[in-house]
Amino acid sequence: MTDISAEQLEYLLGRCALGDQVAFKKLYDHCAGKLNGIAYRILNNVDSANEILQEAFIQIWHKASEYRTDMAEPMTWMASIVRYRAYDRIKMEKRRIEGNRISAELEGFESIADGHSDHALVCEIGQKLEDCLATLEHIQQHSILLAYYYGFSREEISQHFDTPVNTVKSWLKRGVVRLQQCLEN
Repeated sequence: MTDISAEQLEYLLGRCALGDQVAFKKLYDHCAGKLNGIAYRILNNVDSANEILQEAFIQIWHKASEYRTDMAEPMTWMASIVRYRAYDRIKMEKRRIEGNRISAELEGFESIADGHSDHALVCEIGQKLEDCLATLEHIQQHSILLAYYYGFSREEISQHFDTPVNTVKSWLKRGVVRLQQCLEN
């Protein structure tokens, strides 16, 4: 496709904000190659870059009315959407890989209370905290370690245990209260 001016891109974005699908197709035709290149340079994977491009254009379609000419050039605005989505994908993939590694570690982790604790864990969190963790229910132990030691979100813990997020929040809240009480004694 030939280069398109910022004014033309602004016009197409304005038409997209009004739900003009023809304008959206033109916007896609003119910008997809460049935006896909940005995604590819970040992700270094053709399939991931294509997925990010599609997600970004869906976001552009839905958010076109939020574009402000006084804040950024149209291509800059669209490129930032692509970049943020690509960086989010990298973070998500990293957490997924890290989560799989941690899940594998936890499979051999029966219970701190059973005396099968990891020596590195004992060194890092201290004997007192380990003793207090041992007083918790097994599920609370795992939830607290996933949340506060490994940095999992409540949603990720929910997925790990295949249970509602509110249940995980309750486990964590009750577990932390019990830990605080134990550590104070």
